[in-house]
Amino acid sequence: MKKITLVLLFTLIGFTATQAQTNQKEKTVTVTGSAPLEKTIVKYRIKATLSMDQVYYADTRIENLAQLRKQYFEELKDLDIDVSKFEEKEMEYFSLGYQRDGTILYYVTESKEVAMKLMKTNLLGVQLQFQVKQSISSENSKIALEAALKNAKTNATTLCKAIGTKVGDIISISNNPNQNEDWESYYIDYTELYTISVVYKMN
Repeated sequence: MKKITLVLLFTLIGFTATQAQTNQKEKTVTVTGSAPLEKTIVKYRIKATLSMDQVYYADTRIENLAQLRKQYFEELKDLDIDVSKFEEKEMEYFSLGYQRDGTILYYVTESKEVAMKLMKTNLLGVQLQFQVKQSISSENSKIALEAALKNAKTNATTLCKAIGTKVGDIISISNNPNQNEDWESYYIDYTELYTISVVYKMN
């Protein structure tokens, strides 16, 4: 009985070793595939930096931050902007190392029209930054994935053809998830790509 057990044990060890050697000899090709990813803007944010650094040496009647803020708000009220919706981040301003008084104001809206109005002000001492928060629908994500897979297959085929082999089945696939929760600067000529990494078996 002991001899039979030992024989079975060695047989299993031998089979495992053979399987491991086979896996080590398996040829693979790893490629990336990418495709344009369409996002939808769901919110707009205007970052307004009010700084006395910019007006200190200028020929202006603005003598302090309170006056600068008042003049800025008056211009916005003329554009029918509800200035009560601003959120102030005074400590963020001081952390940036400005020399003189100032503050940072944020205005968040779902209206593109309101966001564009906020960007129309042109006041010395007020620096504006246009930011957006975007969302990716499940349908757009699916379209991008299918296109990226097609692109990956094309890349793998080109590599395999160069060394006289053919592309086999997919062994593994991974991607870097595209985040939706971050505020981003808006670039009209920028296209985000959905990128995947694919490992194919080579036949």
